[in-house]
Amino acid sequence: MIDESPNINSADKILEAATKLFAMDSFAAVSIKQISVASGVNSALISYYFGGKKNLYQEVLYIEAEKFLKLQDKIRQQPGSPLTKLRTYVDGIAEMQQQNPYNIHLIYRELLTPQPMFENYVRSKLYRIHQFMTELVEEAIACGEIVADMPNEKWSVENKANIFMNAYHDS
Repeated sequence: MIDESPNINSADKILEAATKLFAMDSFAAVSIKQISVASGVNSALISYYFGGKKNLYQEVLYIEAEKFLKLQDKIRQQPGSPLTKLRTYVDGIAEMQQQNPYNIHLIYRELLTPQPMFENYVRSKLYRIHQFMTELVEEAIACGEIVADMPNEKWSVENKANIFMNAYHDS
């Protein structure tokens, strides 16, 4: 049954359903109706709470990106070598992935193939996720903790995504 009245849980239901759907498929492929059905709320509530699918997608991206950015801030404040921080970061990503298996797919889809309407957001927020790992790898190479048998430019987004995915599947 679809919930017709707005309540405190409706927005959360919409966000949860939209996150999973957007992670499984692209922004363009997910419909308001699919989100409504998956969340169990009236489709009008998507506009009520978020102002439409575009704003909902942006909110989903923001929430998922914030999980990564908070982890980065926590790791930046911890003592330890770059390699230790890199391991902590990959472990943190793996743990987040176990709790919410869809979040990394959503983030990396936007990093690899950003929706034109979200390019500024990708540049301002999501690129920080990509850049953090690059910085840790470069620092670890500079202090000799990682042997650089591959040029730095080869540490692409795709390579980092593979590291995250392998960390998830190995744990």
